[in-house]
Amino acid sequence: MINPDLIGKTVLVTGAHSGIGRELSLNFANMGCNIILHYFENEEETKRIIKTLNEYNVEAHPIQADLRNEDELDCLYNKSIELFGTIDVLVNNAAVALFPDNIFETDEDSFNNHFNVNTKATLLLTNRFVKMHKEQEKKEASIINISTDASQNFPNQISYGASKAAIESYTRSIATEVGHLGITVNCISPGPVQTGYITKELEEYVLPDIPMNRLGTPKDISDAVIFFSSAQARWITGQVLLVSGGHYI
Repeated sequence: MINPDLIGKTVLVTGAHSGIGRELSLNFANMGCNIILHYFENEEETKRIIKTLNEYNVEAHPIQADLRNEDELDCLYNKSIELFGTIDVLVNNAAVALFPDNIFETDEDSFNNHFNVNTKATLLLTNRFVKMHKEQEKKEASIINISTDASQNFPNQISYGASKAAIESYTRSIATEVGHLGITVNCISPGPVQTGYITKELEEYVLPDIPMNRLGTPKDISDAVIFFSSAQARWITGQVLLVSGGHYI
C-alpha cells in the first residue's frame, strides 16, 4: 500500500488490549493514527500497550467499559469525543466466546452474553458513530467489523457463530443506509488465528483444512483492516472479506 492516507486520523478499537485488537492498535499507530484503546479488563497489560503506542509519537488513550452495559458504552463513546473531538475509524473487534456453546447445553445467559457483546455493542457503537459523522458533516469515515469465517456454520460455538453472522448482515444493510454520507462499512471474517488459544493438537486438526497450510496471525487480520480504512478502499463498502488462508472458502 503506497499511502493509506491515515496520518492524524482517530481510530477507536474495541477489545484492543490483547490478540487481534492489540495488533490493530499497533498497526494503526504505525500508520500515524491516534488511538482510543477500549478494554474490559487487564488494566496492567493495557498500560503496557499504551506505553508502546506512545513510542509512535501519536496520542493513545485507554478507556475501560463493559460493552454489555449501554451506559458504559455511551461513556466510552462520549469520552472518545471529549478526547479527540471526532472519530474517523471505528473497528468493532471486541467479542466473547463462551463454552459450552452447543444446542444441548446452551442457556439464556450464554445467548445474552454472546449477542450483547458481539452484536448489540457493535450495532449501538455504529449508531453513535454514524450520528456523530452526520452531525459533524464529515465527508468520509470507515467502519470495520470483525466476524469469523465460520459464521454460517459453527457447531459447538453456535451462539458465537450466530452473533457474528448477524454482524455480517448488519454490515451489508448499514453500508446501504450510510453510503450517501461517505461512510464505508466492511467486515473482516478471520480464519483460525493464533492468539494463544490454539493448542498444538488443535493446530494439527485444523491445518489440513487451510490451503495455505498455516495458522493466521493477528497481523494478517490487522493488515486487511488497515486496507479497508485506507484511501485505496474509498469505493469499497458492504463487503465481508474472508482472511483465512483459504479456510472455509
